[in-house]
Formats: sequence, structure tokens, C-alpha cells
Amino acid sequence: MSSCVCLHVRRAARVLTRLYDEALAPCGLTSMQLGTLDSLGDFGPMTVNRLATINSHERSATWRGLQPLIRRGLVRRAETGGKADRYEITGQGRTVLAEALELWKGVQGRVVTHLGEDAARLTLIADKLDAL
Repeated sequence: MSSCVCLHVRRAARVLTRLYDEALAPCGLTSMQLGTLDSLGDFGPMTVNRLATINSHERSATWRGLQPLIRRGLVRRAETGGKADRYEITGQGRTVLAEALELWKGVQGRVVTHLGEDAARLTLIADKLDAL
């Protein structure tokens, strides 16, 4: 079991998630919530299904992660008149996103520096696994 790729990738993901979440704590976001705000900021209003697809999360996890953002007024249901509900980032959400991205840059820099060339390899590995 000590050579299990899944075990090692999951462990690395937990370590990275903890590092990023700790860095983002001052603005009250988790790394998943940052991804949600960033996607809404980049792509505009979208359904939960589309948001889940863009961020490579399950729909239920995306919906659960969206709830605290809605309660804080960082995200709201968009007035689009479409069949499915769409959600959009608010002005307050854009302010928090800008703060969070500055915190993210700090931890991202630390991780990339620590990993060195392995940071680029990690991206390639993730892309290869996506193709399975």
C-alpha cells in the first residue's frame, strides 16, 4: 500500500488544501470558495452545474461551498430569467476576491518555490490523470 499513487496524491492534496486554507483564513475563505469566486468573476453568472464542471468538483460539493458565500453576500442568484438558477459574484464578493488573491499569491509563491521544478511536473501529472 505504501506505493499507492492514490494514497500519495490524496495526502499531497490534503497538505496543499490546508496550506492554502490557512493562508486565506484572514479573508474568511477556503481554497474551494476562492475558486468559486474566481470562476464567477472570470466567467460571469452561471449555474451550479457549470460552476462544478469548471472547478472539477461534484455538484453537491459546489452547492455546499456556495451557501456560505451567498450568506455573506459575496454571491447572489442572478436575475437572468432562464430555466435554471444562475449565480453571480457581488461587488462585495469582488472586494473579498481581490483580498484573497493577494493572500493566494503569497502561499502560491511559497509552494512553487518549495517545489521548484516539481511544481510544473505536478501540473503535467494532473493533466495526464485527467485524460484517464
